[in-house]
This record gives sequence, C-alpha cells and structure tokens, in this order.
Amino acid sequence: MSVPSPRPSSVDALMARLPGRQSIDVNGLSVSYRAMGEGAPILFLHGLLGSADSWVLQLLGLSDRYRVISWDAPGYGQSDGVEAPDIELFVKQLQGFISELGLAAPVLVGHSMGGVLAARLAAAPRQPVSRLVLSCTHPGYGAPRDTPPTQKLQDRMVALKQEGPVAYGRERAGAMVAHPIDPFLLEVAAHVAAGTRPDGLFTATRMLQFADLRSHYQHIEVPTKVLFAERDPVVQPALSAELKELTPFALHETLPDVGHAPYLEDADSYERAITTFLNEETDLTKAR
Repeated sequence: MSVPSPRPSSVDALMARLPGRQSIDVNGLSVSYRAMGEGAPILFLHGLLGSADSWVLQLLGLSDRYRVISWDAPGYGQSDGVEAPDIELFVKQLQGFISELGLAAPVLVGHSMGGVLAARLAAAPRQPVSRLVLSCTHPGYGAPRDTPPTQKLQDRMVALKQEGPVAYGRERAGAMVAHPIDPFLLEVAAHVAAGTRPDGLFTATRMLQFADLRSHYQHIEVPTKVLFAERDPVVQPALSAELKELTPFALHETLPDVGHAPYLEDADSYERAITTFLNEETDLTKAR
C-alpha cells in the first residue's frame, strides 16, 4: 500500500493506526518493537535513519497475511544501546530478540544498516532465519578499529544537536529519497528520521564503519533476495555492485524510480517484491 485509504490527515494520524510499542528484555537490555497480524512472521530491520516506525506501511499493508514485526535497533526508539560499536553485539541482540519472541524461523527483511545485521545473522551457524531479504544495503566499510569517526558522522552529530530533531529529520529524509515524491510520504520519512537518538546514531554508524561481511556471505544457506533501488543516493553504485558479486546465490531485483526509502516511496512494489519471493518454492540454495 502506498498511502492507506482513507488517506490520513497527518503523519500522527497514520502512526495512530499502529499498535503501541512493546518491550522485552534481551540479554539484560530492553528492546522495543511493534507487531501486527497473525501468520508466518516477517521481521523488519530498519536503517540508520529509521526505527520500528519506518515500516508503518508494511505493518498496515501486510498484517492481513503475516505476523509483521519491526524492531528498534539498539540505541533507537525505546531500545537500550549496546556498550560498543561492535556488529557482534548488535547481532547478539537480534538473535536474542528472535528467541525471546519465540519466532519460529522468521523471514528477515533488513534495510541498509538492518541488511548488514540480517546478513551477519543469516551467515551464523544455527541461524534462526527461513528466508532473507537484503534491501539497499552493503557489506560494511571494514575500517580498522582505531579509525576515528568520519567527518560526515561528526557533521551529522553537530547538525542533529544544533538544528534540532525536526529540522534534522526533514533534511536527512529529503537527501535519501528520489524526487519528486509524494509530500505526505516525505513527511513520514522526516517524522521517522526526527526520532533518531544521537547515541544510537553514533554507535550504529561506527559499527558500520568497522563491519566487514565480505567473508560471511558465502556462509548464507537460506533462500535470499537482494533488492536494489535504481536511484539510491545513499548506497553508492560501487557498493551495490560489490554486494551483487558477493551474493551470486541470491535473486537480485532493482526497484525502479525510488531512492533509499523504497518501502515508503513505492510500498506496493516493495511489498510485491517481498511477497513474490516468499511464495517462490524453488530452493535457491541449490544455485550454489
């Protein structure tokens, strides 16, 4: 669904259609999330400028067929942060979250940062995932652990502090989508980005700076689909091309005329790409 019908009068009215956040304890830390629907579980993992609210259209649009869950990553929403920018700590929380919720082999949809976490979990021994969708993501930047924060990160931390969350959210949302875009959907993206917590943004960005999954994709044994966005201004073409080479066992699809938020920009096509994949009976692991 692109915009729910009847069209909400405001972003707040749209968000009011969601159930409230819930929280559970995972490894001694609180993890918050939203959940709707019944059926086979799909767990959505957001990006750096996201939260559980990123997936509002999928929560509303897919919950008539699936149990749709969207988490707040460590340091986002109402989730406690982890103690260090280490991908293994993030993935430990993700694996514990799946276990604590009692999810039996969920489908994992990871977008951008969420795709890095999803791929790392799917590559682990005895992983709990049935199928994997990687959306507008990359293998991580693989910087040495003593590398200082990038200038881009430092600038964004200053902007978030000086401009305030609302202005920051609008600026960052405008920079990640393809234009023109439905103004209401841009407001949704800005609303979600405005909820970014400085501590979560800093730790998660540093985690991606250090993460390197290049040796891990070969260990993924579940059916996998990789989604690219034709006009993605965030994940640069070189990173997308590298990910495609690293996942020869996967299905690849490029979504046309969308930027780095295809789940909002063209939710219908995004959901169709996912549900078509879920209905595929071919064992894609045989392509190895």
